[in-house]
This record gives sequence, structure tokens and C-alpha cells, in this order.
Amino acid sequence: MKKIFLLLSLTVLLSACGKKTTSTITPTPEPKLVEMAPNDRPLVSLIPRADGHMLYLKISQMPELVSQIEYEVIYTATDGSSEIEKGVGDTIKEITSTLERDVLLGTESCTNGCKYKYDEGVNGGTLTLNFITKNGQMFSFETPFTLKSGAQIAKEGEIKLAVENYSVKPKTKPPAKDFFILMKNYQGGYAVYSNGSSTL
Repeated sequence: MKKIFLLLSLTVLLSACGKKTTSTITPTPEPKLVEMAPNDRPLVSLIPRADGHMLYLKISQMPELVSQIEYEVIYTATDGSSEIEKGVGDTIKEITSTLERDVLLGTESCTNGCKYKYDEGVNGGTLTLNFITKNGQMFSFETPFTLKSGAQIAKEGEIKLAVENYSVKPKTKPPAKDFFILMKNYQGGYAVYSNGSSTL
């Protein structure tokens, strides 16, 4: 009986000493950050809704080499006397020559009919776009933006990108209820977008 037990113990011990196979997981390589040629850059616009609580992100003239886009809008809102940093973002995987996404400045609840709670005191923020290509490269674009109503612009006499030290003074008094966004262009220069037909 002792011999049988000893033989079984040896068999188990020797089988445990066999070759062990380990599987290695190869991580997905991070896209290589490069600069996109100015002639290839898409047209990016951020247009405010009539009430200023929604922004429409539009990207057109999309180069064919782009396979997906990551976007993020960071902004500061007020809650009483406190300031809160908030963010909205997503990844776009279905790429067409022209894209549009809604950026809600607030929260949405659609469990029993859609209800919205809009953030207050939003005067601007930062838009970040990462264009990822089919060959593993990434082009990044980041711009500050300023959001103002026509009434605010008329009162201040301008709409300004403080971090860029750039401002636009209106030639005529803008409609008080219209909203305007001043931002840097990916294709170069600056642009003002409005929900209405009026321009600065």
C-alpha cells in the first residue's frame, strides 16, 4: 500500500514539473501623434442653439484617411456661488465627409419622456478633437471657445478669446437673444458662429 501511495505521489510531482505554457496579450499600439498638413485639415465649427444650451459640432471636408474621431468639450458652469467643470465627449466610428454631433450643456433624462436640466453660467470652454487614421496616426486639434449672447456682446462691446488675446468688436448691435461662439479655426485664423443670420 505504501508503494502504491509513493508511486502516485511521484506521478503527481513529475506531472507538475512539466512545461508550462503562458499566453501573452499584445497591447494595441497607441496612435502616433503627428501634424496634419493644413490643406488636409477638415472644417470644424461649433454653432450655438437659439437658447445657448446646446452646441452643434460640425466637421466637414473630412479627409479619407480618417477612420475615427474622439471629441471632447470641457466647460465651466455655475451652481450658486460655485464653479463646476463639466465635460461632454464621445468617439465617432462611422466616418463620412460631413459629420454633426449635438453637445448638450446640461443633463438629459429620458426614462419617461425627455427632461432636461441645463447648466447655468456657461461662457465658453475648450474643444478637443483627435482624428485617428487607418494607418495608426493621430492628428489633434484643441481650441478654446467663447459663448456669449448678443446682449452680453453689446454690453461688453466685444466677444473675446482671453487665452488667445483675440477679440471681435461688432460693427452693428447684435440681436440681444442670439448666441455667438468665437473659436480658433483648424484651417487657420478665427471664426464666429451664430444660431441666427446676424454676423459680427
